[in-house]
Formats: sequence, C-alpha cells, structure tokens
Amino acid sequence: MSTRAGSVRYPIRAVAKLTGLPLDTLRAWERRYGAVTPQRDGRQRVYTDADISRLKLLQRAVTAGHAISRATTLSDAELTTLLETHAPAPARTGPRSPARDSAAFSRALASLDTATIDVEFARLAASLPPVELVRDVLMPAIRTSGEDWLHQPGRMAQEHMVSATMRHLMGSFLRLFARRRGHTRLLFATPSGDRHELGILGAAMLAASAGTDVTYLGPDLPATEIVAAVTASRAQVVVLGLTLPTRDAATVREVRTLVRQLPPGVELWVGGAAAPHFARELGSGPRVLKDFDAYLAQLARIGHHDV
Repeated sequence: MSTRAGSVRYPIRAVAKLTGLPLDTLRAWERRYGAVTPQRDGRQRVYTDADISRLKLLQRAVTAGHAISRATTLSDAELTTLLETHAPAPARTGPRSPARDSAAFSRALASLDTATIDVEFARLAASLPPVELVRDVLMPAIRTSGEDWLHQPGRMAQEHMVSATMRHLMGSFLRLFARRRGHTRLLFATPSGDRHELGILGAAMLAASAGTDVTYLGPDLPATEIVAAVTASRAQVVVLGLTLPTRDAATVREVRTLVRQLPPGVELWVGGAAAPHFARELGSGPRVLKDFDAYLAQLARIGHHDV
C-alpha cells in the first residue's frame, strides 16, 4: 500500500483481502456499476479507506439479497439505512436493470459457446442474489437445453459437455462467494450407475454461494467410496442425487449400503426425480427433498440464512 498527503491507498489485491471480495467481483462491480472510482498510482489502481468501507457495505447488501445493480445507486448513508431496516433496495432513478434477462445465457449454454457463457454468467452473478441465479437462471436454462437435446443426435455427448461447463461455473461460484469458516460441510454425489449430475451441481453451487464448505464428488460413485470421502472430509451432510427412472436392484443395494455405513451423526439428504422410489431403503432417517424449496429450507435449518 502507499500513502500520499496522509491518506492510505491500497492496491486491488489488498482490497480483495480486506473486503473478502474476489478480484473478478471487484473488477466487475467497478466496471459495470461504478461501485467505486479508484485513483491511479503509476500503472496500478489504488483504493482509499472510503472505497473499502463502501465495498463492504455493498457486499453486505448483496449478501442480504439486494441486487448489486440497484445497491450501487445508493449513497453510503442510504446503504447503511437499508441494511439496518432490511427494506427492499429502491432504485434511485430510471427503470430497473433487466438482470433476469438470461436469454443470451440460455442460447450460449444450448450451443456450448463457452466464451459467451462466461461473459453472461459474470453479468448475471454480479446482478442477482445467488439463490435467484441458481433457481431462476441456471437450472431452468439447463432443463430447457436438456429437453431440446432429447430430439437431437449426440444428446449424451452434449449433456457431458454442459456438465463440464457447469463444473466450471461452480468453480466460479467458489471464487465469487467468500467462504465463512465454521459452517457445516456438505458432500455431493450420485450413486453408482447414476451419471446425471446437473441437479447436484446446482445444489452444490447454491451451497457454495451460501458460504458453506463444499466437497463435490460428482456422479456415479460407489457407496463405499462416498462413505470413505465423508470420513476423509469430515462432512456432516451427504447430498445424494437419484435420477434414474427405474428402481434397479444395483441402485437399491447402493442406497442400502450408504444408509447403513454412514457414520453416526452424518445427515443424508436425497433429492432428484427417483428419490421417492427409494422410501423403503431410506427409512425415516434421511431427508427426502421433494423440490428446490425443500433444499433451501434444509440449508436454512443448518444455519445458512443468507440463501
């Protein structure tokens, strides 16, 4: 950091550490919304204490569910009042930004245009609260793309490619949303034979955005390996996706093994279209999540109230 006329000025990497905001987010907020206006010190941008205070206020507003595009229209005093009263953030002037316009993202996802996917994802992530981004943008776009592929050759290859894209986006979530130590660790997987991972990817992304620690194992994993990973990662919750349309004997055995071998105290949450078909094996202990809202409720129960 540097000083001039008694004022401390910080380079962007120091600001990232002081605010907990990833570098990509800082740049996006500055470029798209004018969140702060840094000065120049030679070739680098430098930020003042006032800039850091404002960025912290904006971060709190976004965490509370307010869109960054609207929060940046408010003064520091207005942001403070907003956070104290928990009122919806009013736009100062002009119409509301079309943050939910995800048509370009959907088209890029369907055509696997990775460059446009990254650009549109960054725009939407900077504009929407995490739960809205996953629930209202990512998952509907993926479902729509999947339905379109049903009538096209090479559908499995495209599904694999979009899964890889989603894994990349989950990495972006882990960079965009700072993790807060001490929360419950969630482990995500599907059992052997179930290769459809988009549901658990979306769930993992949302958990990451809520600040929890996430261990993502991916699809098609034997129950014994899931149990071993629980022990190694010290996860307190296993989120299992079940999407296969039939109740086959192999999956029944896998579910029984997982329920039987999970360490005491580890919760099992089961979601996906096939979850209700395994009620007998799951018994009364595991929590069957019938929809997205049920999953959000469980996240809130374990302490992630900002989803």
